[in-house]
Amino acid sequence: MLPDFPKIKGRFVETIDNYIQSLVRQEPFLSQIREERHFEGNKTSSKDENEELYQSAYKEISSKIPINREDVIVKGPMAFVENIQNMAEEIKKKKAKFVFDNLKEITSKTGNVVNGKGQPFSFDIFMEMLNKISIAFDDQGNPDWPTLVVSPEMGAKLREKFPEWESNPDYKKRFENIIKRKRKEWNDRESYRKLVD
Repeated sequence: MLPDFPKIKGRFVETIDNYIQSLVRQEPFLSQIREERHFEGNKTSSKDENEELYQSAYKEISSKIPINREDVIVKGPMAFVENIQNMAEEIKKKKAKFVFDNLKEITSKTGNVVNGKGQPFSFDIFMEMLNKISIAFDDQGNPDWPTLVVSPEMGAKLREKFPEWESNPDYKKRFENIIKRKRKEWNDRESYRKLVD
């Protein structure tokens, strides 16, 4: 029987896992999401700002590498390393899909959805969207803007529209009024939130 080297294999697996995770975290959208590792249990729970409890089962996000014995014999650990980029890309796609599926489910439950009903993205739709979200503010009262995730095509359209909207006095006033209201809502939430020892 051939010798087994569990400590070496364990360090190798840990190193590969850390490297894959670092590749996945290079994706701009996923890098903004805080992650926690849980080592036991089968579900997670959280409360919204109305103290409503949401629970969801853990979902495995993984990728497999098909490697044959001959490659391992010939290439050694490089047989695994050569496929790491593909694994990371697959995990990125699965994580992003998981996040967007959860967002869709949660926003559908809460009614926090803006449906343009096939209309082109407009200032009114943008204002409706801002009305439905919570916006945090820093100590100077400046908005801490949430990330807007759109397709590249929509991103290009928005880059065209934002300067046009900013130069329209009516749009500018409506926007400032929403920000003023959101700042008051934020200050009220911060004033009334429960402090924990």
